[in-house]
Amino acid sequence: MPLGVPKVPHQHFEEEDAIWMDLYNKLYEERLLFLVKPLDDEIGNQLVSMMIYLSLDDVTQEQFLFIHCTGGPIIPGLAIYDTMQYIAPEVYTMALGIAASMGSIILSGGYLGKRIAFPSATIMLHQPASTWTNGVSRMCTENAEDLRMIKELIVQIYAERTNEKQKFVIWNQLDRDFFMSAEETLEYGLVDLIIGKRRTAPSWLKKKRKWGPMSRISHEEITSNGHPREIPI
Repeated sequence: MPLGVPKVPHQHFEEEDAIWMDLYNKLYEERLLFLVKPLDDEIGNQLVSMMIYLSLDDVTQEQFLFIHCTGGPIIPGLAIYDTMQYIAPEVYTMALGIAASMGSIILSGGYLGKRIAFPSATIMLHQPASTWTNGVSRMCTENAEDLRMIKELIVQIYAERTNEKQKFVIWNQLDRDFFMSAEETLEYGLVDLIIGKRRTAPSWLKKKRKWGPMSRISHEEITSNGHPREIPI
């Protein structure tokens, strides 16, 4: 029997009794966002609106976007990418599982120095493809020049957000599915840190959070450029 979305207790400051709310709503309140399904118009709109709302609610609080995405339409992906560049709070992007196609573009859009991969994460880059579909945001191209323009835009983003600055190299890499491990992605410059296996807390979790149980969770060490980095709690 399906359990549905788990519920957790939540107590407002002015109320004596706690209320039960959806787990994801509680996580959103803590600035923890998730792209853990293939990208589409709906999830794209939800993430854009959530990022903007949270930035208006508190411009000083960082946001954390967990990515496990096999890709999707170009327009919703670029909307998320542009939103991360527009809002004032710094956005951490964290790849777990796989970040492929537009998932890798969104991963690269995190605040520089705060793009993170889990050790077993896989990242995949490839060129855009045209398709015919009923979705209003799907990129449907029948002209090769239109598709070339989109690919040039994607190549420009990778050139700006990675260590590979030669656009012709990136262009050729995108001609086929280009898979990378977490270590290869770190060397490529698409991410800045890899979550390690030793149990010390990364610096961005050192501060006291509003959600009490967060302080009791065991966290991972973050490694930079493949070398362990001890961070006291």
